[in-house]
Amino acid sequence: LRALAWRYLMARAVSPAALFSILQAGLLLNHVLPMKAGEFARPLLLQRRGVPLTAAVTTTVLARALDVLALLAIAVVANGPLVAGAAKTVALAGALFATGVLVVVRLRRVPALPEAVRGRLHIAATSLRATPIRGLAASLPLVLLSWMLEAGMLIAAARLLSLDLAVSVAIGVTAFTILFQVIHITPGGLGLYEASMTGILVLQGMPADDALALALLTHGLKFGYALTVAPVCAIPAAVSIFRGRAADAPRRASRVEIAAARLWNVLNEGKPFSPTFALGVLLLLGTPHWAQAAYWARAAVALLTVMPLALVFWRFDFPLRLRSALWAYLLGFVVLFRFIDVTAVALVLSAYLMFTVVLWGTVYYHLRIGTPWTNFLRFWRLVLENPDPTSGNFLEQVPKLLLLVLAFGHVSSEMSWSAVLGIEGFTAVVAVTALLIHQRWFTWVPALPQRGYARDDSRPERTSKRVIVIAIDGCRADRLREARTPFIDRLRAEGVDYTDVSTVYPARTVTCFASMLTGAAPAVHGMRSNFVPSLGVKCESVFDVLRREGMRGVLVGIAHLVDAFGERDVRTVTAVMDNDEIDGALIARAKRVLEEEAPDLLVLQLLSVDQTGHARGSYHDEYLAKIEETDRAIERFIGWCEERGYLDGTTVLVTADHGQGRGIGGHGHMSPPEITVPCIWWRAGVPAHHVVTEPRFITEIAPTICHLLGTPAPAETVGRALLPLAESLESMRDGPVVFVVPAHNEEENLPEVLAGIRRAAVPGSVSVVVDDGSTDATAHVAEACGAVVVRHGENRGLGAALRTGLAVARDLDARVVVYLDADGEYDPTEAPLLLGPIERGEADYVLGSRFAGTATGMTRPRRAANAAFSLLLSVLCGRRISDGQTGMRAFSRRALEVAEIVHDYNYAQVLTLDLLHKRMRMTEVPITYRRRRRGRSFINAQYLWRVPLGIAREMLNG
Repeated sequence: LRALAWRYLMARAVSPAALFSILQAGLLLNHVLPMKAGEFARPLLLQRRGVPLTAAVTTTVLARALDVLALLAIAVVANGPLVAGAAKTVALAGALFATGVLVVVRLRRVPALPEAVRGRLHIAATSLRATPIRGLAASLPLVLLSWMLEAGMLIAAARLLSLDLAVSVAIGVTAFTILFQVIHITPGGLGLYEASMTGILVLQGMPADDALALALLTHGLKFGYALTVAPVCAIPAAVSIFRGRAADAPRRASRVEIAAARLWNVLNEGKPFSPTFALGVLLLLGTPHWAQAAYWARAAVALLTVMPLALVFWRFDFPLRLRSALWAYLLGFVVLFRFIDVTAVALVLSAYLMFTVVLWGTVYYHLRIGTPWTNFLRFWRLVLENPDPTSGNFLEQVPKLLLLVLAFGHVSSEMSWSAVLGIEGFTAVVAVTALLIHQRWFTWVPALPQRGYARDDSRPERTSKRVIVIAIDGCRADRLREARTPFIDRLRAEGVDYTDVSTVYPARTVTCFASMLTGAAPAVHGMRSNFVPSLGVKCESVFDVLRREGMRGVLVGIAHLVDAFGERDVRTVTAVMDNDEIDGALIARAKRVLEEEAPDLLVLQLLSVDQTGHARGSYHDEYLAKIEETDRAIERFIGWCEERGYLDGTTVLVTADHGQGRGIGGHGHMSPPEITVPCIWWRAGVPAHHVVTEPRFITEIAPTICHLLGTPAPAETVGRALLPLAESLESMRDGPVVFVVPAHNEEENLPEVLAGIRRAAVPGSVSVVVDDGSTDATAHVAEACGAVVVRHGENRGLGAALRTGLAVARDLDARVVVYLDADGEYDPTEAPLLLGPIERGEADYVLGSRFAGTATGMTRPRRAANAAFSLLLSVLCGRRISDGQTGMRAFSRRALEVAEIVHDYNYAQVLTLDLLHKRMRMTEVPITYRRRRRGRSFINAQYLWRVPLGIAREMLNG
């Protein structure tokens, strides 16, 4: 009731629940600290709810004044015959109250007072004037009723002591006693409370011994409430101390919060969660045996046995539909070992659901971003649907946890070599099948371009005074188009809208921001998830480039972005605040950065859309509403920038780091809604009214920023700049057909091969010969035949030579690449057979098959080896490949951009594995083959053992 009464006195809306929590916190502090510390805490806690401090003090004092007036009135009415001069007392209190109000209203006009004092008095007077008269009238009866009900504690104590006490007397005694508590020194008014209550009870005719006993018990009950119930009710008020506010000076993320965010990611990210949580469950299961040395010996053996299985689960995520394999493994384990521990299963399930649904989905999100306490009613369904690589992925995490716990239990209970070897054999089967499953079916991740950003000695002309990047964390491109976003729609219409920009894998915030601002793949910059054991990107970022050029870039975001870019370039805002306030706080910090630091690049992370998706789901209406609210926030921010001149010569980008899938705003494993992000460029250096539908990548944002600011791109950037638009589109038009011919000591065969390419009569073709450390005249012969020659100083291997050739072809903007061995065993005039499927749009990668065509002069051992390797490749790829080692292949521009060779001495199998894993369309066409007539083949026994090593390395890297 007093919380409701307090609420009526306020001009600014604060929920009664929040005020109730503040009152309980004040009650707790009054009972554990001296000098009525809770009275000082109340306005400070109210300030954390967004009320200015002076207004908070004013409303607190006003509420307390009403309390005193109500208590005086009750005490006078109930104890009138016993209290001399009661009427005078009430009149005096009223006069003092009126005088206090008058002083606050009038004293602020006294010129002799310091300006700071007069300013505070002005705010207090404004707060008093803002107090609604109706609110004051509604507040007083609530206060009166609340203090009358306070007598319930005294009545209960009297019943416990079997003392007869009338309700009216109890009300009067309680009011009289509490009036003496207005000022006290000891915690809870110890001594003063007992003395005042005993005195008034004696005046009411109660024996002194009974009165003292009743006073002690009543105060004891109040202390009991204050120390047990009040702390629980005060939790929201306590959390508000650590929760930021969307004020003009938002609170930074503290070092404690940054460390806490890193610690949370141990349990939030799926890789560290599985072994950590399983270990916790095992410790709980073993609690009854902790005192037994034999138990710890068995546990050590079991733990060592299970560790390889935990490593397999660390390596493989089993995303999306691949999760079904984990349940198959679990079923296979139960059938094979005939072992099930019902207690362990129950503990895993209950502990997991307690952690995800209760602790994470309810308590954590309520305390951190203010979601309702009832969020668990929806969150459990989101956990069951969730497809991302976090601990909240029930269908992935639960079978992993059960397998680890049950395997541990099986070994520790059996304690035999057969049990240990059985688990290791099972682990080997899981590892091999996981490898095959990922190679065959984990193919939906967008393949990043392998092209290094084009660099030359000329510096791009600076076209923007400033670049402002607004990254709406977790914003799905499709839901953005569904939402009513008039301002962002205006930016689309007036600028350039890239409609098919893909993010990187895994689609996690730290990973994606790192790729966005370095232009590099996660494997290069090192941020492979939000869990970052090794801090800092491992390559150059746009911030490093700008610093080197005497310019400045700043990222405004929450704590975990510090893990990637460091405190030097990141201005943080605490993430512990209501979700409705977080974007306001981030924008307020961005405004301060513009005013105080005037950076050339400002990157602003907006978080509320992402947090809504996590807490409520990206298919919930609240997610769409939050996108619409974000549109209005961006409009206000851009309007502020324009008013203050920060938009003059500025380019604006509205984008996202990733989208969101089903479940708890799942993102990471890249279900379709996670992959595509908005990418809208507007203002300086951006042509109007353009929509670009060609596939592009989030890594291409970094070079675009640098191009606009007239600087080189970060060193490891891949892809092309998205602006200027004319250059970006020009780079995607038809280029030449490039023949790539790696050669090592092939001076005898090369003239015939290059002459055959000319006879193929492919229009606009270019021949590129990569001389791989030849000791004969290979390079001179190639130059004499008109080929472009690239030299390796030493023999680096066929894979390395082809890698170089593909890089040259990318620099030439080839539309198709034809790879050809230099040994004369393949007929170059058959190149059009390979070009056909690509130019008809039927394939991205074409193999010329000798065994589907004619293979003349091939020896039986070589034919057998080719058949064996082709069979192995077919099994690994899950499709029939008749000639996996062919030396004649063709690549579309799409395949050329993403082709990656990780093995220097063997390219044939690893390149096919790489391209099929990246969803390139492959086909085979029949060609003719004849055995080489001159020179010596490089294929030998060493090559044969390098092939399986290269295949294993490719699959593990993939």
